[in-house]
Amino acid sequence: MKDFRVDHLKKSYGAKSLLEDVSFIINEGEHVGLIGQNGTGKSTLLSILAGVDFAESGDITTSNDYRIGYLSQQPELDDEDSIFEALYKGDHPKLKVVHDFEEVVEQLRENPTSESLTKRYSVLEQKMNEIDGWQVEVQIKTILQKMGLTDIQKKVGTLSGGQKKRVGLAKVLMEEPDLLLLDEPTNHLDLEAIEWLEGYLANYKGAMMLVTHDRYFLERAVTHMFELVNGRIEAYEGNYESYLEQRSQREQIAARMSQKQKRLYQSELEWMRQGAKARTTKQQARIHRFEALEKDVKQTTS
Repeated sequence: MKDFRVDHLKKSYGAKSLLEDVSFIINEGEHVGLIGQNGTGKSTLLSILAGVDFAESGDITTSNDYRIGYLSQQPELDDEDSIFEALYKGDHPKLKVVHDFEEVVEQLRENPTSESLTKRYSVLEQKMNEIDGWQVEVQIKTILQKMGLTDIQKKVGTLSGGQKKRVGLAKVLMEEPDLLLLDEPTNHLDLEAIEWLEGYLANYKGAMMLVTHDRYFLERAVTHMFELVNGRIEAYEGNYESYLEQRSQREQIAARMSQKQKRLYQSELEWMRQGAKARTTKQQARIHRFEALEKDVKQTTS
C-alpha cells in the first residue's frame, strides 16, 4: 500500500496562522475533496504537499518512489513548447521509456553496426511492448481533445490563462502520479469537459486531493471529505452529500454538549461565588476543573 501521511503541519504568514496542526493520511486509491472558507489555506496546503511551498514545522511521509502530480491555479509551463510537447515531456515512467527508445533509434541511425546499441534497442523495444508505449501519442491527443485543445502544435506562450490551465490539467493527468493534487481543476472547462473529467477521476486508481467550489463535482468524484477549520483538518467519510449529513450530526451533538457544559458551568460558578477555598487537594482539583471549563465556555461563546 502506498500511503501519504501528514503530521502536525504548521504554516503562518506574518501574524496570521493558516495551518495550525494539520494531520491526516491518504491511503492508496482514496479521493479526497478539500473544502473550507476562502482564506483558510486550502491552496497553501496543496502547494506544501506538492513541495512547492514549505511548512514551518511538521512532517510528510511517503515511500521513496511515491510520485505526486500538482495542478496549481496558474500552472508553470514552458512557453516555447507546443501544447503536445508540454505533455510529451511529462514526468511519467512510461514517457521515460518512450524517450529512451526514440534516443536509441536515433543513435542507431548514426551507428547501425553498434552491438551495444542493438542490444539496448531490443531491451527498450520489449519494454515498449510491455507498457504499450506505442499508444502514448494517442493517449496525449485524446486527453487534449477532451480538454478542448485541438490545435496541439500551438505554442504554450500564445495561449490564454484559461487554455494554459487546461494544458496543465491534461499534463498532470497524463503523468498518472500516485497522488493527484488539483487546485480548482474545473475552472475554464466547459460542461462536456467537466463531465469527462468527473468520470476520469472517479475511475482513477491513484489517490487524489482536490479543491473545488463545484459541489456537484465533489459528489461524483470523491470518496472522502476534508474540511479545513481553524487550521486543522476535520475528516469525513463519503462524498459531499454524505459530508453535509455527518457535519449536521456533529453540530447537533456539539450543541447538546455545549448546553450540558453551560449548565455545569453555572453550577460550578455558583459554588465558586459561595467562597470556594483551595484548602484540600479535592477542592484544588475542582477549582482547576472550573477554570478549564470557564475557558472552554468563553471560547465556545466568543
